[in-house]
Amino acid sequence: MPSRAVALFLSGVALVAVTLPAGAIEAEPAAQALAAALTGDSKAKVSFDSARDEGGNIRIEGLSVADGDGDGTVRFANAVIQAPTEGGNGIFETPSITFSDGAISGKSKGSIAAATLTGVTVLDPEEVKETGPGKGLLFATAEARDLKIARNNQPGEVTVARVFVEVRNVVDNVPQDSRGTVEDIILPPEFFAEGKFKPQAIGYDKLTLDVSWDGLRDLAAKTMTIRDFKLSLQDGGDFSVTGIMGNLPEPSQLNDPNASSKAGATEVHTMTIRYDDKSLAGRVMDMLAAQQGITREAYAEQIAGALPFLLAALNNPEFQNEVAGALGAFLKDPQSLTLKLEPTAPVSGQDIMGIMQSSPQTLPDKLNASVTANTAE
Repeated sequence: MPSRAVALFLSGVALVAVTLPAGAIEAEPAAQALAAALTGDSKAKVSFDSARDEGGNIRIEGLSVADGDGDGTVRFANAVIQAPTEGGNGIFETPSITFSDGAISGKSKGSIAAATLTGVTVLDPEEVKETGPGKGLLFATAEARDLKIARNNQPGEVTVARVFVEVRNVVDNVPQDSRGTVEDIILPPEFFAEGKFKPQAIGYDKLTLDVSWDGLRDLAAKTMTIRDFKLSLQDGGDFSVTGIMGNLPEPSQLNDPNASSKAGATEVHTMTIRYDDKSLAGRVMDMLAAQQGITREAYAEQIAGALPFLLAALNNPEFQNEVAGALGAFLKDPQSLTLKLEPTAPVSGQDIMGIMQSSPQTLPDKLNASVTANTAE
């Protein structure tokens, strides 16, 4: 998958360390400002070969974003800042910044055909209250197309058709809403050459994945509403999550020494996890049944009959019977399987860990958990 240098570029990180001269948007200072914005307060290194004015636009050649740990670099042959204007909500604004002919090097190798940021504002550092990724560079959308990534000295090139991110509802220079997609992530057969799992075992020549998300974050309330998160295996199935999480740490706190304890304070308000099968479960059942020398139907009956015994360790008869019934129904007729967590009051990660250590059988009740299966009528 893309290196951290690619992730750094796509996020469009952080503070601008230089300012532009008043009265003009000149090529060299504008390029330096963009480089500083991509660097932010991280260890990443950003450089460029040259910058020049080109009919009101600014063309930057050889823009390079390097991971601070030296793991990888993304270098674009050209980047064009379209018609930048001074002032507004920041040091300068531009309708778009386009990047072309990107090359990835380091621990991974590959390319990015093209990328675009739209509605870009480079903020004045004095107006930015917090440092950290995404605090000094605002954009409406970010898009990258035709990514190719391969691990050095290992087989298999992963390709991604498109990455798209849109942010909305900007309050005090902080986007509150985010949605996006990662489309056609193709994992070729060679990618699995050295592993035990082979897609061919369940009837796939390659695996093609899609990811999408749509969420709302309330920084004041420290909550995140996951309107939809979905991981899809094409011709396989969809794994989706919706819900509300609370008491989330600030993004800048994730690098703190106490990050794990702050993350443990995160609360589950509600959560729905659902899997919709499109053939994957059936393929896996066919493979396992063939290994046993029996039909899929017989194998499903066998597993369904064993589930009450396998789940006895839960020591919660009501919940284990519910889970056994739902899983058994799903195995016999794979359609969808849903887990819901609807606690009467938010439950933190620390509380969950404490309950698992002291009285794990009470956890399903604490979370008000339920498991259901939908089958064809």
